[in-house]
Amino acid sequence: MRPVCTRLCLLLTGTLLAGGPGLGAQTWHRGDSLPLLGRAATQRLTRDADTLLAAWRARAHGVVRMASVIEHGGTSVERVIRADELEVEVYGEAPNRHKQIIVAWRDSSFLPNRIRYHRDHLGIVANDFGATLRLGDGDEVRDVVHPLSPAGLLRYQFAEGDTLRIEAPGQSVRVVSVLVRPIDPTLPGTVGTLYLDIDRAVLVRFRFTFTPASYRDPSVEDITVTLENALQEGARWLPSRQAIIIRRGEPVLDLPLRTVLRADWTIAEYALGVVHPLNRFAGFSVGGLRGRGGDSLWRAPLAQRLEGLPDAQSSIAEMQQDAAAALGGFLLDGLPRTRLLARGISDLLVVNRVGGVTPALGVRRQLGGIGTLGARLAVGTSDARVLGSVALTRTVGGAAWSLGVSRQLADVGDWPAASGIASSLATAFGGGDLGDWTLLERAWLTHRIPLAQGVIDLEVAREASWSVATTFTPVIGEARSNPGLGVGAATVGRMRIARRDVAGDGWQVAVEAGRGAVDWERVAAQARGGIAAGPGRLQIAVEGGVGSEAMPGYRAFVLGGRNTLPGVAYRALGGQRMARAEVGWILPITVPTPPIPNGRGLRLPSRITPFLAAGVAAGGTLGGPWRAGGQVEPVAGLRFDLWGPLLRIETGLSLRSGRFGISVDAHPDWWPVM
Repeated sequence: MRPVCTRLCLLLTGTLLAGGPGLGAQTWHRGDSLPLLGRAATQRLTRDADTLLAAWRARAHGVVRMASVIEHGGTSVERVIRADELEVEVYGEAPNRHKQIIVAWRDSSFLPNRIRYHRDHLGIVANDFGATLRLGDGDEVRDVVHPLSPAGLLRYQFAEGDTLRIEAPGQSVRVVSVLVRPIDPTLPGTVGTLYLDIDRAVLVRFRFTFTPASYRDPSVEDITVTLENALQEGARWLPSRQAIIIRRGEPVLDLPLRTVLRADWTIAEYALGVVHPLNRFAGFSVGGLRGRGGDSLWRAPLAQRLEGLPDAQSSIAEMQQDAAAALGGFLLDGLPRTRLLARGISDLLVVNRVGGVTPALGVRRQLGGIGTLGARLAVGTSDARVLGSVALTRTVGGAAWSLGVSRQLADVGDWPAASGIASSLATAFGGGDLGDWTLLERAWLTHRIPLAQGVIDLEVAREASWSVATTFTPVIGEARSNPGLGVGAATVGRMRIARRDVAGDGWQVAVEAGRGAVDWERVAAQARGGIAAGPGRLQIAVEGGVGSEAMPGYRAFVLGGRNTLPGVAYRALGGQRMARAEVGWILPITVPTPPIPNGRGLRLPSRITPFLAAGVAAGGTLGGPWRAGGQVEPVAGLRFDLWGPLLRIETGLSLRSGRFGISVDAHPDWWPVM
């Protein structure tokens, strides 16, 4: 029997993907009070009695990828660690028997790893989970009641949403969206949206996440599942597309880093009413190849397959926002309620020329299901200065409010010039501190509004800035003096709009105004993007800023040296105004992989970028050691991004002075973690 997927399934899928039901005022009911849900639950119990569906087969194609997601101030960079592509034969037979055979499998690693998948991540959900939901072979989620089951109708609340009528030649389908949430959000359950064919009482699409109590693995932060069916033979809804996204964090230490496993599947080539061999369903539910095989099936490189797939973060953010709204702002974070808190690994032990070796300890505590409390304490061993912060954060519908106080050492400038580990090592062993420090005592209220691949940050703060002196003696040499950049107390308002795609390209604009001991205004902007050019990619980066005449020194713009103008002395330029532009040609290169952990046998991607850059600063030095002469400083350089990339080596030559500079650091994508 030739499988048929009518135009109707394409129209319906497109309509459902265009948007979901509104999450405004809803009227919630228990499932047993809504006749359509009772019919749908009954249909799921009796569907295996359908003689046409008593035995069937299909073909599934899937891409499974593991990625790291590093947060950069509200935006994020997603880096694929490993990707797998599979072709799977899927078989079904009443009553509720399923078997999947992997017939082709290939994989590529882009960063060192020891990834091992659960068996069920290498196949599809063949029967929309049945009466209970189970993921990760039961290690991640186990025995969570399905909303469209007799038990689920009693444990969940439902709210009917919009009804869609889809017209196609000879077909008319009415589909209603139904929000679902557990009666008690502190118990295991799902939160999401069901789409039901009203006339057939059949599940068409189910998009959902889980309550925190559902997760059995303490490293699971959240799981997002999308199951879509297509209308086959003009009468039956069968699996068509599926996506499962599992986001993990560190259960002990809260860092701005997550790993995300995403599996995307398409299912087609259905044959209904087939006859299976007697031993078809013996053994594991997912069998066949145990590793790479069937390579002749693939035509395009695996890296090319990844280009058309959606990024995981945007899908997670949308689902989590909708689910939190349905639960009245209840947090859906499955990680442990209490964890150690650090802005990066180096935050646990910082070395700078002002405070010396500074150990720190922070704790993050989830308060019920409504917010989090974070506290951090640090003490400098050279100046005995106590630093710390306390902040209360409340997230509603994806937007976050934060209220807090802090006493911190703040570096000048808008964007970091190096990782925290690189700066601490340079300070400890040679006195080459990469920061210029001001003591900031602040009380603030912030509001973060998420956008598609972006964020809006709003802040009102009362802050006092104080100059601090060098007190640390390095192992070798002598640390340079710290500039006096503090001006006293002021009330400050700030707004930042930022956007960043999964490759790290994007832009941001920040504006601020301060009133107090001095009055000032300030605007800063940055942008990066590129286009394909021959075997590589042409990339352009620009940044700039302008401040008023009375702008304090700790808000000055600085340029020079690593990550800005290599070849020019580090932070040789600075003032009230600044501009920098760079154009580079990113080219792939092959570099032997060193003996790094879990990197044996890998051929990790590396790049070389020849570039030209120029920068200028003007408008007064604002108390710093830099100069603001308004003279353009051009440089030419080479940038090597190696093994993933994990490491960056940057060299540059000043075209004005002939000075050569070189720096070695982790790749900037990883700096928030370091």
